[in-house]
Amino acid sequence: MKWIIISIIIAAAFTVPAFSQKGPADKDTIAIVLGKPITVKDKDNLNGLIFGALLEKYAKEKKIEPTEAELDVFMQRTDELEKRNQDKFEKDRKKLAEELKSGTLTEKERKEKTAYLQNLESILKTTKEMAERGKGMEEQMKAMKRSMAQHFVRAWKINKSLYEKYGGRIIFQQAGVEPLDAYRKFLKEQEKKGAFQILNKEYEPSFWKYFTDDNMHTFYSKDDGAKLMEIPWWLMEKPIDE
Repeated sequence: MKWIIISIIIAAAFTVPAFSQKGPADKDTIAIVLGKPITVKDKDNLNGLIFGALLEKYAKEKKIEPTEAELDVFMQRTDELEKRNQDKFEKDRKKLAEELKSGTLTEKERKEKTAYLQNLESILKTTKEMAERGKGMEEQMKAMKRSMAQHFVRAWKINKSLYEKYGGRIIFQQAGVEPLDAYRKFLKEQEKKGAFQILNKEYEPSFWKYFTDDNMHTFYSKDDGAKLMEIPWWLMEKPIDE
């Protein structure tokens, strides 16, 4: 559930990772993005360093930033969703507890219901503990939620802009849908312009894998994808099934 995820994710996608502190390109440099070298030390973060830097530059050029009103709506809506979800979990917990008292359940049904009940109880316990720890820290929590809203809304606006420019298919991700084909076209265009270059070709396959391997992703239908790029999930009355 997205509203569970956003309650524990404070730093979301599209935060530009920090580069290693290196001087000019040397023998350890495996790639360059916007004039900055990426060394072999950061090989496992090559995708994030290149894509993150290019998205940040794109957002600044397009002046993509959430408005205060958009942040207010996100915070209000996610609070409502969290409360609604919490109430549903409580009802489901009580219902499962009653069902498990029945002597007519098969062994398989009992195991499944027990596992689901344990999962619900764990979620409810964690939520309660987080609420307890947050007492007396309302202002700090509000600031953290505002920061989270900034990340999510900005990421959606960047994705929407890329989708409007490049089109293509949309994929499911827990933190928000992504315009995968638009990402790939954007990167190919940036590479052609010289915005980044992978010097050590050994690392090219792993860099491009996320953007080219369809087996890694779950795709929405064309209509559902277009709708999700037009209306963010927190504004939808009824979520589109993944």
